[in-house]
Amino acid sequence: MRQAPDRRQRRRRATIEEIKSTARQQIAENGAASLSLGAIARAMGMTPPALYRYFKNRNALVTALVVDAYDSMGEALEISVMDLAQDDYAGRFLALMHAYREWAVEHPEAYALMYGASSDDAAMSGEQGQQFQQAVMRSMRAMVKVLRAAYDAGCLVIPPQYDEPPPSVRRALGWMQSVLQDGAIPLGILALAFTTWLHADGLVWQELHGHLPKALFGAGDFYEMESRVLAERLGLASWGVEHKLTRSKERS
Repeated sequence: MRQAPDRRQRRRRATIEEIKSTARQQIAENGAASLSLGAIARAMGMTPPALYRYFKNRNALVTALVVDAYDSMGEALEISVMDLAQDDYAGRFLALMHAYREWAVEHPEAYALMYGASSDDAAMSGEQGQQFQQAVMRSMRAMVKVLRAAYDAGCLVIPPQYDEPPPSVRRALGWMQSVLQDGAIPLGILALAFTTWLHADGLVWQELHGHLPKALFGAGDFYEMESRVLAERLGLASWGVEHKLTRSKERS
């Protein structure tokens, strides 16, 4: 039986959450570049040495914020497909794409912080590095799950190059398999999920922080259009329409 945290542990957790909340407020007001442990300590009425007992340096705090952001996005993605039929592959794919952009628009500072984070940061502790990788893969896992279901049903188009990637890419995709704890995931699906998020990343970043005309993005219209085009390229949209028509005829 798991023991409940004692008073000291609860107090420590509450302080950590207050530190992160204060940091988010500073980022929202002044941007991530201005984040300062000293300023956070002053805002909380702490001394800087006292704050270092919770986060050893600025990088450790930023990484904790990035982990929280990825977890928040991952939760939003998971919720977006909860009420959709398991075999509505196009609908589930588009719901994930929509939820990705929606979360970024609602959390622009956190999204910018995620965008600048690196999974290869040598300054991360072993435990924090694992937390970071798992949080990053949470959003990837949601897309992999949808694509894999479509693949198993025979209605996903995977470029042949993705099935036989170069050795360096194969090693990187193998790392993704290990983090997802599923060595049976076809490499083509992992490559496809990764490039899909890269596509979403590029569009959302340009909309929020790029140098292209804002009118081009039309409050998400361009992004939604590209998401549907991508669904069609993957064979999801056309299969979904045919499948619904077939089921409709069977019922009648």
